[in-house]
Amino acid sequence: MRRKFMKLLTCVGTVGAMTVAMAVPALADTTDKATFDWSDKAAANVTTYANIRKGSDISTERVGKLPAGAVVTVVGEENGWVQVSSGEIEGYIREDLLVSGEEAQQLFESVHGDGEITGAQPLDAVVETAAVSNQTTSVSQADLDLMAAIIECEAGGESYEGKVGVGAVIMNRIRSSKFPNTLSEVIYQKGQFTPAASGKLASVLSRGASQACYDAARDVFAGANTIGDRLFFHAGGGRGLTIGNQTFY
Repeated sequence: MRRKFMKLLTCVGTVGAMTVAMAVPALADTTDKATFDWSDKAAANVTTYANIRKGSDISTERVGKLPAGAVVTVVGEENGWVQVSSGEIEGYIREDLLVSGEEAQQLFESVHGDGEITGAQPLDAVVETAAVSNQTTSVSQADLDLMAAIIECEAGGESYEGKVGVGAVIMNRIRSSKFPNTLSEVIYQKGQFTPAASGKLASVLSRGASQACYDAARDVFAGANTIGDRLFFHAGGGRGLTIGNQTFY
């Protein structure tokens, strides 16, 4: 992949990355496909979306997201990260989450067909989730991302019921006086969810959770619950409600 991006950048210009960034126009949110130049473009080769970060390191803050098949302008490359621009959003995406040039065009067409070419999105987009009770509720994209990621970490290989069970435990804790009352505080509470401390959660957040985990997360926010008022779970059997390879109690 690095060789592809180095070749692509040579076509854009042989000057330094900072100069290239100034010379290449940012990709608009939507662009006319008939006149679109793919030579300096890349598309997100992911299931859901790729995070755009402020710097070329996973520890830097997120400044945007690039949905599956969406397109950005490539303006630089360093240390396995690609510097990109899309509308008002500029930052870095991991090189392994992108394809470039003709591959980007083919990926876009496979995902979006004849639709308009779209670029990056802001982090604060609100996602409408279809409720199990046929009502509709709103949840921030950041919370949806976090819930889907922790579900993948804890129950990625489990059934839909098991995935919802993990999410329901978190929602039960938010409502309980024994735990913090926000999603982030519950998940990152010291000594509670191992993936939050080990770095696994951060890794899943960076690449995006699977569609199955996003589906479960949306349903959890909409009220789905397969484990009642239980507040804990562990791998394996034991006293409590066993779903797949996990027991809730």
